[in-house]
Amino acid sequence: MESRSYALLTGLFTILLGIALAATFVWFRGDTRQYNEYVVVSAFAVNGLYPQAAVRYHGVDIGKVGKIALDEKDPRNVLVRVAIERSVPITHGTFAQIGYQGLTGLAYMELDDDGSDPRPLPSSPENPARIEMRSNLFDNLAESSKALLQQSSELLDRLNSIASAENQDRLERTLANFEQASEQLAPALRAIPDVARRAQELLGDENQERVRRSLTNLEAATSAIVPVAEDSRQVLANMRSLSEKLDNISTVLSAEITDSTLPKVNDLVEQLTRDSKDFRRLIHQVEREPQSLVFGRAQPQPGPGEPGFKDGRK
Repeated sequence: MESRSYALLTGLFTILLGIALAATFVWFRGDTRQYNEYVVVSAFAVNGLYPQAAVRYHGVDIGKVGKIALDEKDPRNVLVRVAIERSVPITHGTFAQIGYQGLTGLAYMELDDDGSDPRPLPSSPENPARIEMRSNLFDNLAESSKALLQQSSELLDRLNSIASAENQDRLERTLANFEQASEQLAPALRAIPDVARRAQELLGDENQERVRRSLTNLEAATSAIVPVAEDSRQVLANMRSLSEKLDNISTVLSAEITDSTLPKVNDLVEQLTRDSKDFRRLIHQVEREPQSLVFGRAQPQPGPGEPGFKDGRK
């Protein structure tokens, strides 16, 4: 009996020792998974994110966060070095976001792929590839809150300007004018029933019959005007034809006067001018030598070198 108990305890001790040895082996061996290193570039704050934080892809743990530091080339960016399992398909369309765990506020990094570029994104420890960090819901809410606060401030400023003392005085004057206008409008409102009654009388059966007769007479008059309009159009056409003929005649007369009559008149005027000059010379001659009308015009005295010249005399 005692030997059986001893054997049972020995066997149980051996099993526990084997389990302990296996656990120790696993502990000292560490994580055997293979990782690729990437750098996540964030233009947003990474509040709550610390080294050794989880990296998840569609909610599945795929790696850990490593070093977090500012970009030396552009301090506005934060560089987060992450280690991701090689089996995870990281592509050019992969992006990162900051997520928070429930009420604890612990941050983790969430990876996703928008499918814009399915090409694999190669990386190496010496030259790790970069992944873009995009804003999450809280960042969008913060930006929206800032814009909302700014719009609220502008709205309050406008309300303050509207509620100024000057605008209040204008509003009071407007209300007073409206009250005065409503008092003046009261008689017109009281006269509406009388106007409606008169309108009803105006649109009675008798007046409607008169209107129909007037429309009938107007239609008849319009029908009678149609032949007159046709005759008027014919008269206008005849007048237009007569006007064209007169234009042609005036053109012909103008050409005739310009080409034939005017040259003759000009010759006549020139002839009259010459005759009048000769007539004036004749008058002057008669005034100087009236005897020339009977004896003719006297011969002029010969000049030097002419026959009969002698000391200035014949």
